[in-house]
Amino acid sequence: MSGRCRVRPFGRFVLKPLWFYLLAPLFRKAFKVRTLGVEVLKRPGPLIVAPNHRSYIDPPLMNAVSPEPLVFLAKKELFEGRLKNWLFRNMNAIPVDRSRADLEALNEALERLKEGCKVCIFPEGRRAPENGFLRGKPGVGYLAVKSGVPVVPVYIHNSTKILSSDNKKFRIPDEEVWVVFGKPLEFKGLPDNARGYKEVADRVMEEIKALARRLEEAKAGGGT
Repeated sequence: MSGRCRVRPFGRFVLKPLWFYLLAPLFRKAFKVRTLGVEVLKRPGPLIVAPNHRSYIDPPLMNAVSPEPLVFLAKKELFEGRLKNWLFRNMNAIPVDRSRADLEALNEALERLKEGCKVCIFPEGRRAPENGFLRGKPGVGYLAVKSGVPVVPVYIHNSTKILSSDNKKFRIPDEEVWVVFGKPLEFKGLPDNARGYKEVADRVMEEIKALARRLEEAKAGGGT
């Protein structure tokens, strides 16, 4: 691991300062964003960051709470056209073909982990229904087993209050939006095959659901 995450010049000198010093604080305040355990992202070196996914707003939400830019795996449709491809590449995103097992994208993510980047992958692979979860796909397991890098499970709560799939307009939520980070999960000694990848994906989704339960219990008990 080199320890330095590569960022393209326009992303480093324009997009990063614009987002982290101006837009991200406004985003958090406007949309009532709160976090638990985000300090785990200050850990030096690479991490695989694995949130649940219910809204189009989830990627910018994750970057709004992260202390450093995350490398995202994002659907390839976002990159269509020269301008959008240039912009998303400068935002440190990797295009993924969701119609198949896109090993090219996953291997690019592995290279970014070797650089020391923190790579964000939504283990469900697509947006889940509001208040629901989907089964984890093997991509997160492929990255974890191949790289040996820890996985941080993340539970995103209420992001559909900002932007839902049936209403494409941004809204100011009437409830707080939470991003809850779990402890890094180590996956050592698993087989480098489909069974090992599935085991990782299942465990990560179990941990995300556990974070959801803990948040609900804390809210019910007045602990947040």
